[in-house]
Amino acid sequence: MKAMQLSQATKGNSYQICDKQCSDALNQKLTLMGLGMGMVVELIALYKHGAVVQTPFGNIAVGSDLIDTISVALI
Repeated sequence: MKAMQLSQATKGNSYQICDKQCSDALNQKLTLMGLGMGMVVELIALYKHGAVVQTPFGNIAVGSDLIDTISVALI
């Protein structure tokens, strides 16, 4: 699996979260939101100001400050 930043992902595809390069506190918050390591998400929309991803728990908006810190792999 080739990893890429969420900001480089293509809308409509499913990805597995493989790395997050952020603080421990932010990492815990993302995990509670449903963006934990190994989670499968679908990229619904990608904007300059962020992205919308679909998780098993619902749709989540991810800010532009985070889309470059989350690495995903196409599945």
